[in-house]
Amino acid sequence: MIALITGTSNGIGNSIVKKLLAKNQEVIGIDKKINKTFKNKNFYSNKLNILDAKSVFKFLKKLKNKKKIPDCFILNAGINIYDNDKSFNLDYFKECFNINFYGVMNFVNAIENLKIRNKKIICVSSTSNIIPNPKSLGYYSSKILLKKNFQLLNFNKTNDYKTVILGPVKTKISRNLQKPSGLAGVIYRILQISSDKAAIKIISFVNSSKKILYATYFSLIVYYFIKSIIFFMPNIYMKNIRS
Repeated sequence: MIALITGTSNGIGNSIVKKLLAKNQEVIGIDKKINKTFKNKNFYSNKLNILDAKSVFKFLKKLKNKKKIPDCFILNAGINIYDNDKSFNLDYFKECFNINFYGVMNFVNAIENLKIRNKKIICVSSTSNIIPNPKSLGYYSSKILLKKNFQLLNFNKTNDYKTVILGPVKTKISRNLQKPSGLAGVIYRILQISSDKAAIKIISFVNSSKKILYATYFSLIVYYFIKSIIFFMPNIYMKNIRS
C-alpha cells in the first residue's frame, strides 16, 4: 500500500507514518518543509503548499504520470487558533479555516479532476462539530464542513470518502491551548486521546466499510448524550470553557 499523509512533522500524522513504516508500507509525506525525521527508504518527504490548488494539482499529476498514485490519502494537516478569544479576529479565522478546509479540498479537487478513482480519501474532523469551543470559530466551521462535504462526495461514487472524528488529541495543533475547567473540563478529559492511539484507529479505519469513525474512547451515543447535557446547560458549559 502507498499512503499519502499531510502534516507528518508531529502529532497524529507523525504517529501514522511511524506505524505504517513499521509495517513496511510506502508513505508520501506532505509538509510545509522537508521532514527529516524519518530515515527510511519507504518514506518520501515533500515540501508542498497545500493552500495552493495549482501546486497540489501538479504534484498529484506528477505522481499519476509516474504511476505512484497512493492507495489512500490521509488528509490530516490542520491547526486550531483561538480566533474568538475576548474579541473576534478575522485574520486568525481565515488562517485556521483555510488550512483545515481548503488544505483538504484542494486535494479533493485534484483527485477528482485528474480522474483518480477507487481510492480511500480520509479527512480528519473533530468533536468540535458536536461540542464546539466558542473560542475557535474557524476550527469549528472548517471541521463541520469537512464532515458534511465528505458525506456528500460519496454520492459521486468515484472514491471512498471517509471522515475521522477525533476528540482532543495531545498534539501541537493548537495555539495557546487552554484546557477548560468545570463541566467542559470533565468532557475534555473523557474524550482526550493520544496521537498514537488515534493513529492506530485511523490505520484500521482505512480499509473498513465505515464512512465515519468516532475515534475516542466513547461511542456516538455518548457524544450525543454529552451534547444533550450541553443543550440543557449551555451557560455552564460555555462559562467553564471560556475560563
